[in-house]
Amino acid sequence: MYQPEYAAVLYILGAPTLWQRAAPHVRESDFDWPALLHETRTMSGGEAVLVRTAHELWTSNKSVGLWELVRQLDARAFSRVVEALRISRGGELHSAR
Repeated sequence: MYQPEYAAVLYILGAPTLWQRAAPHVRESDFDWPALLHETRTMSGGEAVLVRTAHELWTSNKSVGLWELVRQLDARAFSRVVEALRISRGGELHSAR
């Protein structure tokens, strides 16, 4: 069983539009953040926000503004972030939208 923080980050990076590019940078108990953040240079704005949100959850480095979550994410991605926050608090996954 993964720690809640790892599970939350993995849930965000597992977004259907993101997973193919994120998967090579996922480790058993960590993530290759330099490579993931480098990947954001050629991602859509929403995908980049998801990666930076996952990074902030993992490192506690403030890099995502709340305004970005509500203005740059579509409904599915926004729901994924909200669910990841629930997971990081130790809550169970409610849906796999």
